[in-house]
Amino acid sequence: STPGTAGGGNNGGGIKGGGSTGACPTHPNVTKVTVGTEEHCRISGEITTNLTLTAGPAYQLIDNVKVGKDVGFDGQAAGGVSTVLSIDPGVRIYGGTRIAQLSIQRGSRINAQGTAAQPIVLSSADAMGYATTLGLANARSPLGAGVRDDPYSGEWGALQIRGRGVITNSPAAPAVCEAEAEGGSGKYGGNVPNDNSGTLKYVRVEYAGVRFSETNELNSIAFWGVGSGTTVDYIQAHNGGDDTIEFFGGSVNAKHLVMTGADDDSFDWTFGWNGKVQHLVIVQNPLQAAGDAGYEADNNELGFDILPRSAPTISNVTLVGNTTAGAGLRLRRGTAGKLYNHVVAGNFQRGLRIDDAATYAQADAGNLSLRSFYISTATPFHSTQAQAVFAKHAISRTGASTLSSYTSGGRAYINGVNENGVTSVDPRTIDAFFDAAPYAGAIRDSASNWTLNWTRWLND
Repeated sequence: STPGTAGGGNNGGGIKGGGSTGACPTHPNVTKVTVGTEEHCRISGEITTNLTLTAGPAYQLIDNVKVGKDVGFDGQAAGGVSTVLSIDPGVRIYGGTRIAQLSIQRGSRINAQGTAAQPIVLSSADAMGYATTLGLANARSPLGAGVRDDPYSGEWGALQIRGRGVITNSPAAPAVCEAEAEGGSGKYGGNVPNDNSGTLKYVRVEYAGVRFSETNELNSIAFWGVGSGTTVDYIQAHNGGDDTIEFFGGSVNAKHLVMTGADDDSFDWTFGWNGKVQHLVIVQNPLQAAGDAGYEADNNELGFDILPRSAPTISNVTLVGNTTAGAGLRLRRGTAGKLYNHVVAGNFQRGLRIDDAATYAQADAGNLSLRSFYISTATPFHSTQAQAVFAKHAISRTGASTLSSYTSGGRAYINGVNENGVTSVDPRTIDAFFDAAPYAGAIRDSASNWTLNWTRWLND
């Protein structure tokens, strides 16, 4: 790749075009800067007037870019400012510093609507070929198209979205719970379950994630108290330095998620998240040696039975392990949830792990259930108790994997005859949010592969 370009999945997932072209937006938080022989648009500070990013220029994030000023849990905080950041299809944004992050504050919105042909990409200076010019440490060459070996992560901060949805981790337990998000990104939480933080569609976040400490980390994408009025569809988080995507309370729903190459857990939830998710592909990267669980699912670490309880509804998921470290699903700390149509395969240490008496109590009460599962790991269950929860629904079973890849020698995640032979639940009959998808797993066959063209690595 030349500077400003990066290869991607199946002739369309990469950052396309050469260099940076076009004028920067006229805005107080945008400055034209020279990077090598190119002109880039640097975004910095606290954005308090609406801003639209158009395709053409390369956009550089400096440190913690905040969109809006926190309006508080009730929308009445002194000095609060609601701001909209709009991002056009094909826009390329990169972290100009290792701790760069894009932080949407409570009461503000992001309107990032790409397309399959022109995804919006938030990446690193390394991946785009600018790190050496910027003088960043450990600069590496950008990846070319079709490169399978991709060990890079933690090269910039994160995409963080904070809302006024309901959360459960206020230490003082006030009537309305709010808390400070990790990474110094701002407060989140409130009492607005249907709060709207905007739209993410065909957005890829890659090589992000920073660990400041064990209790202060940036995931690739974090939804902090985000409400159900927010739209999330066709999103990939790739090679995160920590978890790829985590939901911290709230009620936000999502469809068509791809989580690849987490350097910790792939999909986390905690603090009372009760949204819905459909169509989810998780594939670990064997070059990310710290990859752990596919799901790390909590109610609340501060008290396993704190209410409202984490209780998502999730359907049509494929999880493929490649590091042998964690479980495909680790359900713990009192979480509830209705999980349907899952395929778990590959080199997870265990297919299913359930921890803590509070979590088993949810299973006994029928609030935690697993239906239409197919587990193909060498050791399907962490314990006989977990196996008993699995066995409650006879339509779930274990067996050999027949998953296949889209390209020869690639990563296997597309259903084969065994996965498609599982008796499934049609999620459309459960909730109107779900699409009709009466099959286990995320991708029924190659002809219905919704990951093509806009994702990185998965189809290379």
